[in-house]
Amino acid sequence: MLQVVIMNRLETAIERLYTAFCDVRKPRHIEGCPCCIDSREIDTLLGTWLRDIAPEVLSPYASSALLTVGNIVDYLYFLPRILEISAKDASWWPSPEVTGRAIRSAKFESWPAARTEALTEFLGAVIQNLLESGNLCEIDCWMCAIGRMGLDVQPYLDIIASSRDALLSYFDDNVNCLRKGRLCNAFWELPCTGHDAIVRWFQSEPIRRIPREEYGFEF
Repeated sequence: MLQVVIMNRLETAIERLYTAFCDVRKPRHIEGCPCCIDSREIDTLLGTWLRDIAPEVLSPYASSALLTVGNIVDYLYFLPRILEISAKDASWWPSPEVTGRAIRSAKFESWPAARTEALTEFLGAVIQNLLESGNLCEIDCWMCAIGRMGLDVQPYLDIIASSRDALLSYFDDNVNCLRKGRLCNAFWELPCTGHDAIVRWFQSEPIRRIPREEYGFEF
């Protein structure tokens, strides 16, 4: 029953994403470097209903979006499907960190409130789902993605702090770098406000007390 509730929360957040972006029209054409996406792949993308686009079909576009492929308008059209696949398939490329960069490039700070609220609700549901499903190893990539978007990381850190196991898993992924005052994920691009806020969170006494009690050492 608990797993059903967890998935319902995530599914509800995904549905809200689709609703928030439903006014973005399907693009008629997508510009792209032919080395990154070819015309046949573009035709398949544009000829498929958004929710039916297969992960392997969307991958070339999503990996290079707003770098060598596409523009903000067509990216916003595909974004709900990109986020849905990312939340459901941890093995999919691009990883959440790559999508985080693209969302920042899509100037999310100028989005209508309905879209930003749908995004933040979705991200909260993803983090909560990772905790409750036990997929704690994915916390690091999603937190890096959130930081790269330019969002306030604190609400998501609060969710992580509610679970000792989740906090320790996130700590384990970063302990070697925290000794040097940074995080380990290679996708971080410094300077970054979100990165620094997470480091300060790890350094705060209520948080650092947990690994100290667990492992018996300070970082």
